[in-house]
Amino acid sequence: MRLRHASFAAAGMLLAASVASAQTPGLTITWAEDDANPRTWDPRVTQSRHETQLIYQVFDQLVGSDEKNDLFPGLATSWTLSADGLALTLKLRDDVTFHDGTKFNAEAVKFTFDSIREPALGSRAAIDILGPYAGADIVGPYEVRIRYTRPYAPAIAVMSESVLSPVSPAAVKSLGDVGFAAAPVGTGPFKFTTWERGKQVIMDRYDAYNWAPAYTKHKGPSKVARVVHRSIADASTRVAALERGEADATDFTPILDMRRLGQDRRYKTVLVPSSGLPFGVMLNSKRGVLQDIRVRQAFMHGFDRKALTDDMYFSLIEPAYSALSTTTTGYWKDAEKYYPYDPKKAAALLEEAGWKMGPSGIRMKDGQPLTTTWQVLAVVLPEVGVAAQADLKKIGFDLKVETITGPRWDELVFAGQHEINPLRWIAADPSLLEVMFHSRNLPEPGRFRFNLGSLADPALDKLLEQAGGEMDPAKRNGLYADVQKKIMDNASWFPIHNQVNSIAYRANRSGYRLARAQWNIKFYEVDEVK
Repeated sequence: MRLRHASFAAAGMLLAASVASAQTPGLTITWAEDDANPRTWDPRVTQSRHETQLIYQVFDQLVGSDEKNDLFPGLATSWTLSADGLALTLKLRDDVTFHDGTKFNAEAVKFTFDSIREPALGSRAAIDILGPYAGADIVGPYEVRIRYTRPYAPAIAVMSESVLSPVSPAAVKSLGDVGFAAAPVGTGPFKFTTWERGKQVIMDRYDAYNWAPAYTKHKGPSKVARVVHRSIADASTRVAALERGEADATDFTPILDMRRLGQDRRYKTVLVPSSGLPFGVMLNSKRGVLQDIRVRQAFMHGFDRKALTDDMYFSLIEPAYSALSTTTTGYWKDAEKYYPYDPKKAAALLEEAGWKMGPSGIRMKDGQPLTTTWQVLAVVLPEVGVAAQADLKKIGFDLKVETITGPRWDELVFAGQHEINPLRWIAADPSLLEVMFHSRNLPEPGRFRFNLGSLADPALDKLLEQAGGEMDPAKRNGLYADVQKKIMDNASWFPIHNQVNSIAYRANRSGYRLARAQWNIKFYEVDEVK
């Protein structure tokens, strides 16, 4: 087997290094995406890595960041974070235009950040990544000061996140938030052209582009004239499109196909672990049988995640054990001692909680069966729920697996009826844990938030805020170790495996480059192999 498995240390390389110097008229890259039902292309609103795959092509970030999460000048040429962590001053490029021809400037940054805070926008990720935002002051046409209500240590790093990409104020005002979500206007190397819902988006090269982030080798307009972002939900169909030459690169390629394609010189493959929250499930501690911590602990001891990764991913993907992936700054290794697969311990916990084995093989208590539901979007690995279902049945736990739509998920969360929900979050900084575990992010009707375990622990909230404001890296890592311990002790979050994107692409093109935190692919530097 010759699977080209990108190592952690080599994650900053170009997937293929050669990029020709001459412009290539008419070069088209077709990307086969696994999500057929995107909701928005507005970086201020999205929380989906499927949607950010496109957003990375259309929008630039204030601070550039490569695959190693190193920071470089982007739309901002320089930055200064005050010693107390309460103010970030950004000096901006003065030669950048949005795709609608309007100037990028300090007013655009202020507009973007102020609008993220507007409840009517419905931001799902940017509102948290922006941090304790107090406001923005326009120091000059190309200089802006961001103020915070409390010290915010990751202030510089988060400016490299796609969800904080500046948007065109003129386009938002003209189209409205809903219209902008369907026809976004950024400053990136490709401009949004058309969207055929459920089928594809077409993006065309922005010929005025001459402000690529400092880490890129190529400068000026891309050699790619057009990007076709095709929605192909079925994995086998995506692979078939690649092999027929109808797609140049495929998202989330099945592992068996990765092994096969990796042995064929016509293709190249890359399997890269991402930073952030690993793939796992949130157990709603305020719902049904999951209100008892012993039941949640039994669930975790009853699910063999190592067997899952061995069987489903041929050991190419590692199990996860904490609320941070192993590649994320601040990872707490002691979490690996938590919740080993132990059916006997799981059974003992259920017995202690009063759940006795019934004649049907399902445990009962007060005439009620031990049952809960794994509610999963079609693009978030329903097959993992099926594997869990089989494991848990052995200890008398009736786990139902329900594949749901996005609107149905919203409905369940708004009503507090969500039970077990798979979740993953691609991010480079451990401050992302506030998104999932701070009590301010408990969902409520009309307000979708990601504390789906219903954690409301003042001590955890305080730790999260202390860690987010700690300027000393060593002390900060220590605080995030304490955060992870509290999260694991609560047993509302069960990590399953490190999150990866398995990408296969045709070897006649080079220059594909991974984005920050290593999930999405950027097409700016792609060219024909010479």
